[in-house]
Amino acid sequence: MKRKTLSIIGMVIALITILSSFFAMGDTGQIFGFEMDIWVYRLIWLALFGIILNGYIKETKKFK
Repeated sequence: MKRKTLSIIGMVIALITILSSFFAMGDTGQIFGFEMDIWVYRLIWLALFGIILNGYIKETKKFK
């Protein structure tokens, strides 16, 4: 149960980061101190969201 909660929190953080990048950021994003194009930044966060969502779906199927 704890793992599912952490997955949901991770997905919410990823979504908030993606949405805030449309409103708050300029042309670049920063991950671990590296500046990159804003679309690459959004793509990385979207991929992270997808990985967490995939793990969450596998976890819920395991308990059914």
